[in-house]
Amino acid sequence: MSRRTGLILALALALAVFVVDQRIKSVVEGSMRVGESITLLPGFLSLTYIKNDGGAFGILGGSQMILLVGSTVAVVVVLWMLLSGSPSKPTMLGCGLILGGAAGNLLDRLSSGEVTDYVHFSFWYIFNAADAAIVVGVGLLLLSALRPERAGQRPAVGEKQRTES
Repeated sequence: MSRRTGLILALALALAVFVVDQRIKSVVEGSMRVGESITLLPGFLSLTYIKNDGGAFGILGGSQMILLVGSTVAVVVVLWMLLSGSPSKPTMLGCGLILGGAAGNLLDRLSSGEVTDYVHFSFWYIFNAADAAIVVGVGLLLLSALRPERAGQRPAVGEKQRTES
């Protein structure tokens, strides 16, 4: 996949994730009260509306500057990954998911200082679609990094081409 094609597809995916995330958050905020919970699958899944001023799992609560800087660094690193070579499909998908999710949560932080969370599995923390996109995106990047290069694929900028003896 060419760098241009990968970048366009990643940005389109990021936009789709961002729009879906913001739309769901808007519906939750407009139809529920903070703290309200609606059971979807008893004992397993509910829609629970909370406001989170921290990062993942509520860590760094009240540390808005650290979270904003961290989000900015993540976006810059992901863009660098897309621009520094011909991205594989998993890399392109992972970067698009991370960008869209990071942008959705970053907009929340910039506009209200908190992120709207709403998905609550009984065995896990409450999260949102942006968080899920980020986690899946990171997983795809890890898989892509662990996967051996395919024959004929050009190395990323800065990597040496391997020669077989």
